[in-house]
Amino acid sequence: MVRTGLDVRPFEAVPAWVAERLRPQVDRAADEVLNELRRGDPPLGDEEAGRARAGIAAGIRHFCDLVEDPGAGWERVAAFYLRVGRHLARDGRDPVEVQQALRRSALAAWRTLAAVPGGLDLDLGALSLVVDAQFCYMDAVAEVIAAGYAAEVAARADGADGGELRAAERRRRARLLHLLLADPPADEARVAALAAEARWPLPATVAAAVARQRREHGARTPAPAADGLLCDFAAPEPCLLIPDPDGPGRPRLPDALLRDWAVAVGPAVPLARAADSLRWARETLSLAARGVIPDGGLIRSAEHVPALVIARAGELIDDAAATRLAPLSAVPPARRERLAETLLALLEHNFNAADASRRLRVHPQTVRYRLRHLQDLFGDDLRDPRRCLEMELILHARLVNRGAAR
Repeated sequence: MVRTGLDVRPFEAVPAWVAERLRPQVDRAADEVLNELRRGDPPLGDEEAGRARAGIAAGIRHFCDLVEDPGAGWERVAAFYLRVGRHLARDGRDPVEVQQALRRSALAAWRTLAAVPGGLDLDLGALSLVVDAQFCYMDAVAEVIAAGYAAEVAARADGADGGELRAAERRRRARLLHLLLADPPADEARVAALAAEARWPLPATVAAAVARQRREHGARTPAPAADGLLCDFAAPEPCLLIPDPDGPGRPRLPDALLRDWAVAVGPAVPLARAADSLRWARETLSLAARGVIPDGGLIRSAEHVPALVIARAGELIDDAAATRLAPLSAVPPARRERLAETLLALLEHNFNAADASRRLRVHPQTVRYRLRHLQDLFGDDLRDPRRCLEMELILHARLVNRGAAR
């Protein structure tokens, strides 16, 4: 970790309620700041604009973190911007660009927040304290970005000395990867020491991923390097660790990797819970291998929560289905299937017949007719929120099982 200082005294002087009022306005402020940056020269492209907006929102949230807890937040913020500096060097961009963008963002953010109905209700004294803290924050961030940029430039220069150093670093990073994915978590001091040796700054959050070579390939092909990630494709279960997966400047998985390998990524979690993210990534990849969920592109577990929950509770849901869906057993099979599909659509749309009809692609009157039949069959259960939730999960499970069977 590159040691850079932040004078926390201005943050200690800012009233804590400033952060409470600022947080709900983050997205609005980020949109307005992005509009300001889009008017610059040269204009931002769509992909760059997306990264810029995420960076702006992250910067405002980091500022709020420091106002709420001046002594605890800086190490995490510094680690984040250190990686930003490294990525600037890799992309051949000048750190001055980001420093200028930070200052323009600060000015545009204040214009946006001042226009919010009711504003932040700051008196002149409080406003002065916030401005002072903001400039201290921007100066410290600029220093960290510059340090990250310089460290990356130096590392690349060192790499020219030979492949042995790079190979040794890859081995250290592979060891660090498996240490971070250990369950229970490894000793923090040991992790920090190995991370320093591997020259991999420890992030606040990570997402674990697992990979499986696609069936159309025979012998295992080497996976392309993913800059900034921890990865080990030589392991029996190839896996990766993505630092700060929700932040701007996060490492991207190479297109060639996603073309030849199915990659499932777990949820973003604190660093100490990397093993939890790995467990969800494994279950997600297993569902993709069975055909329950699509395996194209990057497979995110957060986008398949119902399927994952149902897979975990398969036997329990099967047993519950015999009781909760028992009224349907008295209906002939063809009509039973239509009623089950209609019931799921109604549950998902809070019993709105018009919305459910669009989902089912039938006339709303048809849905209302079926709803009356369902009310005759299930009675008070359709007015019980807990029973409705159970039936929705069970009906979702039927869809998942059908997908697996296909």
